[in-house]
Amino acid sequence: MKVGIITHVNCPCGHRGSIVERIYDDGQSHWYRATLEGLSDTGHYQGADRLFADNTPACEACGRSLSPEDVDSSEFMTRQIRKHAEV
Repeated sequence: MKVGIITHVNCPCGHRGSIVERIYDDGQSHWYRATLEGLSDTGHYQGADRLFADNTPACEACGRSLSPEDVDSSEFMTRQIRKHAEV
């Protein structure tokens, strides 16, 4: 089964980008990949959120490092539920 998860991130400067996760598992093979869309990988987040720590997103417009606090508020609860499921 292939699953895609999109996390929209809003920079205070007004720019918006996404972290796109793709997960594949068919019982015999599995893989995971996360890519940044509209964001660069020059951020410096070092907190506990693995999605942000592994991808270090930054705003392409102003260069600001982005963190979980910048996740679109409409998606915040979904990320919290998923975060607790990983523990």
